[in-house]
Amino acid sequence: MSAELVERLVELIGNGAVPLSELAEQTGSSEMDIRRAVQMDGRFGVFGESFVFTPALLDGTVWTVPIDPDDASGESSDGTRGDGTPHEVPGGYVRADPHLATLSWWLVTDPVPRLDADGNEIDQLRSVGIWLDDHDTDVIHGGAGWLDDVGPFAAFHITAAGIRIEPLDQAPVPDADQAAAIRSAYDLVAREQDAAGFESSVRPRFAPLVHVLDAALAGNGGAFRAAPIAPVPELLVAAGLELRNSLVAEAGFDWDGLSAWQNRNRLSTFYGLADDQIDGLLMMVGACALVAEMGDAAFGDTDDERAGARILFAGLLADATISGAFLQETQEHGLNFHAIQTFTDSILAGVAGTGVDVSGVAWLRSLCHSVAGEADDAIRVVDEHVDDSTTHSLLLVEAAFNAADRSEAATAQQLLTRAGVTRADDESMLPEEAMRLLDEIQPFTGRRARTDVKRNDPCPCGSGRKYKQCHLGKETLTLDERAPWLYEKACRFVRGEAPDLLEFVAAGLSEHAPDLYESLIDLPFAMDVALHEYEEWHLFLEQRGQLLPADERELAAVWLDTSRAVYAVESTRGSRVGGELRLRNVATGEIVVVAGVQLDERIEPDQYFVGRPLPVGDAYRSMSGFFPLDGSRADEAMAAIAAGENEALLGALAAELTLD
Repeated sequence: MSAELVERLVELIGNGAVPLSELAEQTGSSEMDIRRAVQMDGRFGVFGESFVFTPALLDGTVWTVPIDPDDASGESSDGTRGDGTPHEVPGGYVRADPHLATLSWWLVTDPVPRLDADGNEIDQLRSVGIWLDDHDTDVIHGGAGWLDDVGPFAAFHITAAGIRIEPLDQAPVPDADQAAAIRSAYDLVAREQDAAGFESSVRPRFAPLVHVLDAALAGNGGAFRAAPIAPVPELLVAAGLELRNSLVAEAGFDWDGLSAWQNRNRLSTFYGLADDQIDGLLMMVGACALVAEMGDAAFGDTDDERAGARILFAGLLADATISGAFLQETQEHGLNFHAIQTFTDSILAGVAGTGVDVSGVAWLRSLCHSVAGEADDAIRVVDEHVDDSTTHSLLLVEAAFNAADRSEAATAQQLLTRAGVTRADDESMLPEEAMRLLDEIQPFTGRRARTDVKRNDPCPCGSGRKYKQCHLGKETLTLDERAPWLYEKACRFVRGEAPDLLEFVAAGLSEHAPDLYESLIDLPFAMDVALHEYEEWHLFLEQRGQLLPADERELAAVWLDTSRAVYAVESTRGSRVGGELRLRNVATGEIVVVAGVQLDERIEPDQYFVGRPLPVGDAYRSMSGFFPLDGSRADEAMAAIAAGENEALLGALAAELTLD
């Protein structure tokens, strides 16, 4: 039905623009069904409530595009995507905006043939987003060498069969009829916006470029087919309009005012801030940007102004929503944690003794210490500024992390509750990690009485007091019971500090089976490789070890020195839920018995695994996971382990996972 509906829409729309309500009436479909049918079809465009069919709309038009030599050669300002990987368009590209804005979405979903002068297909044109000039940019690209000998301008001839590109020595001048059509289209689609907060007496009125172009083509397509189209910015100027960041407005428009207005709207929408809070946030970000350069002068011109600003900023940051927004916005403005530390140091020095709530400042300071690798100071700042009166949710969450690492599950839960972290709150703005911490501590929050000791018996701790007067209801879990929690603490550390490393390990394991990548990120074995082979376990102990109870710290040190090996299954025993796995270290012959294993019926004697069973008391645990290995690759895996060649180990294991 959807394909039939799309065909009918193409027929009804033709090379014009048809309101959605009219399309619904003529097809007998609901407006929602029509939207769903075309929502991922780049051939359809929308302006206002009208739909256009881009291939028909552009058929017979010729667009003029300046050719940048660097872009045409595949070079760019930084040559990478936003994640730092190559943009992978070595054949060169042209930027879709503004000259080919109407083509961009179409070529994302529907590659279009590139034609030679005789109408034969050469290759296909596509659109993709790459990272250029510090933002995601839509570019159009073809096959290798598709822009050779094209420039300084190119004419893109759009036809029903495809797109033909020819070089131009100079661009055509704007056509009067096309300029008039552009102006009429702008008057049709531009809307006056709510002017609240806009620093101008004139209500802001603007429209997206692609909407203006689509409306102009739909309103007077003949004008655009009768003559080549001048470069879009020049055509807009001829129509009395200006272009900025893909938006079109009247010549002389207050673009700076619009940018400030848009920014305030963004802050209001994203963080839920009121106008006075936005004012304070903007002042703080500005002061933070200046304080390293100007020192105290960044807070004001006089002592009174500076003192007042510091008190104001401390009070604002005491609101967790504002302090979280401040951190995000400073990052958006390219400010590093050194700038934030200088800013917060100045605030703390200026409000000392005033009684102002500095919980938000303390939270920021703890983050600065963490980023600087000053774990002791980060923990100290949190401990010093959290008490029974603390209400700053982000600081309370940090305190909960500290309590969890100390194995104080009940305390961590109380702190999370005070911070508003509950399973009932799906709209929380708190970090996702806070909810994961709640799940982490849940199995350990219940304190259980010793069933082998009566209330009036001497307490097993040796204090000489009765059990009911000493440790009844205050029992701590044994080290054996806390061992899985200790391992989870280290996993939490990796997820927070080195998520890219987990992705790297998963990518290495899924080299020959990319469809398995997502599942491998969550594989316990991948996490353990990050912890052991890539030394995150060492960093965990270095930065969080001081918080661990002494017995956990000693056990963690043992696990740090526990090596990975190739094991062969000797035998299995027990149930599927709590079985026992007897393994032989292939290299040394040592036998280890792993308890508490979820046995799989496919596990058989002489089967090979790569793993790192972790000792807990007299037994071993499988928390670190096992990876199945074909016996023919055992020597390769053992050699990689012995040599400490992590990538070679991943390569050997990746060979086990193929799509063949």
